[in-house]
Amino acid sequence: MDIQDRITISTADIIEKLERNLDDLRRFRYDNEYRRLLGDTMLRHLENWESRIRSRRRDPFTVVVAGEFKRGKSTFINALLGEDVLVTDVTPETVTMNVLSYGLHKNEAVLSGGRRMTLSDDELSRAAIERISGEVGETIRRLEISRPNEILRDIRIIDTPGLNDISDSDLDSIVADAMAQADAVVYLYSVTAPLSRSEQMYIRYYILPQNYTKLFLVGNRCDLMMTADNLNAIRETMEKRTEILLPGERLYYISALEEILRATGEELPELEINDMLAQEFTDLKEAVRVLIEEKKTNVAADRMLRLTRQMVEELNADLENIKKGLEFTDVELEQERAKLREEESRQSERLDEAAAMVRDTVEAMRSDAAGWMNQLLSRMETENLSDYSAQELGQYYSYYCVDLLETLLRSSLEYHREELLEKLSGISDQLSSGLAGMYASGDDVSFAFRVNNTTWTRGDSVTMAISMMGGPISALADLVGSFTRKKEIDNAQGSIVSSIKAKFPALRKEADSRVAASYKALADSACKLIGEYYQEQIDHAHETMAQYEEASSRRGEDHVKVLAAVEELGTALAAFSEQL
Repeated sequence: MDIQDRITISTADIIEKLERNLDDLRRFRYDNEYRRLLGDTMLRHLENWESRIRSRRRDPFTVVVAGEFKRGKSTFINALLGEDVLVTDVTPETVTMNVLSYGLHKNEAVLSGGRRMTLSDDELSRAAIERISGEVGETIRRLEISRPNEILRDIRIIDTPGLNDISDSDLDSIVADAMAQADAVVYLYSVTAPLSRSEQMYIRYYILPQNYTKLFLVGNRCDLMMTADNLNAIRETMEKRTEILLPGERLYYISALEEILRATGEELPELEINDMLAQEFTDLKEAVRVLIEEKKTNVAADRMLRLTRQMVEELNADLENIKKGLEFTDVELEQERAKLREEESRQSERLDEAAAMVRDTVEAMRSDAAGWMNQLLSRMETENLSDYSAQELGQYYSYYCVDLLETLLRSSLEYHREELLEKLSGISDQLSSGLAGMYASGDDVSFAFRVNNTTWTRGDSVTMAISMMGGPISALADLVGSFTRKKEIDNAQGSIVSSIKAKFPALRKEADSRVAASYKALADSACKLIGEYYQEQIDHAHETMAQYEEASSRRGEDHVKVLAAVEELGTALAAFSEQL
């Protein structure tokens, strides 16, 4: 055996040494002389880093289940646990983040101000959560659920709200924090809409850069594929779609609904792919189990080391700022203040330029989307409806219309959001990842179209334009004219056709309004993100200036003392670096 193969790493020893080093840093925070010499900015950074690193030390192995709204995340977790624990009848208005851990059977709603409320199992229903939210006077956004379930002995599972239905900024930050804590992510998508552009962007810019231990990409609702041929077609599509995004990764195809039925002993639908789906779910559970077994002993050390690298980098930069500040004369310090004012002015100009670029770009995108919408409506308006029965027109035509219009608008937004991401990446990768996360704010693409006094909402057939090449309209064009099979015409058919044709002007007006509102929301989100980005640059410059001024005020008799304190802290940080 090679000598290197005989060397092992004790994660317990690593953690113990990191803890001792953190303890050593405390003397710089608690000693009044060190506090005076190093300044408030440095001490604040020290405190924040120590808190972050120690808190991650205590967290169990965390699996975050993510995906868009109504992708079966809660059903999947129930299937994984083998019991109905989570609410599955949620709406965007009642979404919660569910945190599941091992322990005695207990349900708690986390309220503001450190308050908690114990809930019965019956109160985990949507109606009960809505009622309780009204009674306590605030929306319940987080549930903590413990169960004596063997799968939860070694892990914590976080069920996140649908990424495309997060409109609450507080909830958005909670979800971002959950993702930052993840040791593994299970990303669920529906095979009826296999990994849309927005989902690919979210994974590319928001999940993969976080360097999670593992990302499991899971296609759910595979029971809807019915046959092996259909399921294999989805496999081929996904292999092509992910060959660059996730090269070489195993993809999983499951039916969470079938698995929870199987776990609870209920009857399954008779499908030729049942055994295939059961094996896929078994393989996924085994892969998660193996990952946990491999990582549970060293995950805390991995987290602490990852955060420690960031801490050492930031604190060393702080030390350099202090040393620079000590060397500045009064004249040089005033020059630095002048540079800061100039930088603020430049950043303000850059913000205005970037915001104008975004507004102009999104306006051009809106114009393209309106053109595509107009093309689609023209084809729909000139479609020959005389071959369809009155029953078909009355029952299905509204579904057909809103499906096409909403699918086109959603696909247009995805198509253009990716273009906008590329433009923003020219400013900063941070902006790209931010906008990819902000797609989760949700696109309101709902239409109302009324035939025979019946108002319909969006149906389920939203996969029509997922794979767009040359613009979203191309994928939809061939669908017009074939929304259902032709049948006999009955007596009421003529009046219904006339009613439909008469409503197209209003439908065009509604489409224009919906396109304008959706693209305005896209521009507003991007401009908000740009503003926050440039403000962060200014805040960082002000913080650096504050360190210069704090250090400069200690010139003279304290100069040597400050340098000595800087040297001591640098030595303490070097002790961390030895472990990295």
